[in-house]
Amino acid sequence: MKSREELVLALIEFRGSTPDLVKELRFYGWDSENELVTLTPQHIINVLNQYTSGEVSNAEVQDWANAIEQRDDIGLLETHKETLDEMVFWLANPVINYPITLELTERVIDNLHTNAVQ
Repeated sequence: MKSREELVLALIEFRGSTPDLVKELRFYGWDSENELVTLTPQHIINVLNQYTSGEVSNAEVQDWANAIEQRDDIGLLETHKETLDEMVFWLANPVINYPITLELTERVIDNLHTNAVQ
């Protein structure tokens, strides 16, 4: 069995099936005393690049964002904390925010590069 840290790292790096990783992580529970990995802008950009190239669907992007949103064991890069939090929220909740489209992908990547929410 993989460690919690290995599974969470695979999750933020979008390595493997998100539903399978989430299923394995259930063994460890939701709460965590420590942040085991740090989400960076590049993690989100890598996932969105796969979306724009047609490798993954908008539903897969949403599932991934839902899986990482507000996890106690995933920290956010301190210098980009607010922007990362908002971009994950946008991607995890397209019904109440914005549909995941190529235009939104461009906007999210721009926001991550400039470290601002626009």
